[in-house]
Amino acid sequence: MQIMAQGPPFLVEDWQAAASAKRDQLFSSIPKSHLLPIDLAARAANHDLLPLDPAITNIDDAAVLLDRIKDKTYTAVQVTEAFCKRASIAQQTTNCLTEIFYDRALERAAWLDRYLADTGEPFGILHGLPVSLKDCYSVEGIPVTSGLVSWIPNIAAADSAVAKGLVDSGAVLYVKTNVSQSLLMVESINNVFGTTRNPYNLDLSVGGSSGGEGGLLASRGSILATATDGGGSIRFPASFCGVWGVKCSKGRIPATGIQAPRDGNESCNAGLGPMAHTVSSMELWLRAQLIHRPWDYDPGCIPMPWNDQEAERPTRKLTVGVLWDDGVIRPTPPVMRAMKQMVGMLEKAGHTLVDLPEDEMKSIHRRALACTMKSNVQSGGYSVQKHLDASGEPVVPRTATGSPASFLTTQEVFANHMVRGGLAGEYNDLWARFQMDAILAPAVAHPAPPHGTYVSNGYATVYNMLDYTTGSVPVTKTDLQLDIADKEWYEAAPYPRIEEERFPYDWGDKEMKELYTGPEVYRNGPVGVQFVCRRLREEKLVGILKEVEALMAASK
Repeated sequence: MQIMAQGPPFLVEDWQAAASAKRDQLFSSIPKSHLLPIDLAARAANHDLLPLDPAITNIDDAAVLLDRIKDKTYTAVQVTEAFCKRASIAQQTTNCLTEIFYDRALERAAWLDRYLADTGEPFGILHGLPVSLKDCYSVEGIPVTSGLVSWIPNIAAADSAVAKGLVDSGAVLYVKTNVSQSLLMVESINNVFGTTRNPYNLDLSVGGSSGGEGGLLASRGSILATATDGGGSIRFPASFCGVWGVKCSKGRIPATGIQAPRDGNESCNAGLGPMAHTVSSMELWLRAQLIHRPWDYDPGCIPMPWNDQEAERPTRKLTVGVLWDDGVIRPTPPVMRAMKQMVGMLEKAGHTLVDLPEDEMKSIHRRALACTMKSNVQSGGYSVQKHLDASGEPVVPRTATGSPASFLTTQEVFANHMVRGGLAGEYNDLWARFQMDAILAPAVAHPAPPHGTYVSNGYATVYNMLDYTTGSVPVTKTDLQLDIADKEWYEAAPYPRIEEERFPYDWGDKEMKELYTGPEVYRNGPVGVQFVCRRLREEKLVGILKEVEALMAASK
């Protein structure tokens, strides 16, 4: 294997040998004491083992664990060791990790323990808490591949702004997690590390491109995950892995030091955010990012401190608009059941639910998805192809690379921006007309699917186009009795495909009906929904999610 340093991308002579060596390196970084015998690994993959260190790693809420570190019930070293062990088990059963740096994490945890012993005070609001990161986040001295073979030699020279915020708040960084090829698919499949499997059913997808974070979190190998979302990359994993998530508006969280192929496309709105088992855990992540004034060192970060008061659980009744169907993909029975469950719960609590006008919403969303699809691949594949060519690795099926057919001229890009502005105005009128606090919508039209068979990211990516902030809510799992589709669902005329030539990566309503032969295809697959707030209203969203979380807990 020969690698010529010039990048990224780096020129790689034999992509298969390079990928194999990287996987071997990852496996060898698992401590021998964490390795499972082959028969035990098979049992763990089938949920036939009791969890390790349950007193620590089964804690849902990061604040609870932080309190136990602060009061010295546990040391930071004990907590870090527990999550390292669980992460190793998760890697051997679901293939969710890309980088392991436990020794460094344990050194950091030992330093934090000494600091607490010497000063009597914690070092920041995340003192001693292990936090995982999506592979694309730079951590000084740790490789960043972003799912590309030609990036295997790429070593981060400095911490990303997000990693800096976590470290400055006392967190312990210990692993990075798997993604799709070049972060360009809402599943987590690439030629370097392979496919990440869902801990609820290994035959199902974890979503993407932040799927490694979702899978690790669901496997209890992390308590707080660090993700990105350029078109559903938080909402898909959160929904498919049964966890909570927040996608912030562009610029709210500092993005310096995130590494992936770029071509200067400013037409897309990627947001950053956390995933976790509780809403308060996510709020801690958000506060940790903004408490250190990141706009002073990241020019793209909006100078907007976290507003604790606005993030409180609302005391007044809310008005929530409901989007039942976007006119692109009809929700499958499990997703429709989750939506109805949310609506019923909120109405019972006295909140006002407004069904948004069906025809108007379908028209807006179909035009918005076409606009978004064009923006996503407007460079015609230029930004990605050179990184693939540098190693000769093949394109993973359905990776949204773009092609000559998707290329837009300057005039066409500007015209598409005009369309986007008009759609934003139409959506703004909806907020004003119905006086909504939030919108409830499917996050994905279906539960966690078999690998490689997601249908469309239409429900998610439209809200990237609008740069709205979104919250993912885990609701239920596929039920083999309740989620059988009726004759009417199958016989409804399928919606026409959108931008099939420019954006062939998403499938359509026809394919959804063909795939959903019954709930057994999605056996045990988690199902989620999303709440949507207007641009830069992260605090309001968190407050609404607190209300939803409390109502869900009360209804159990």
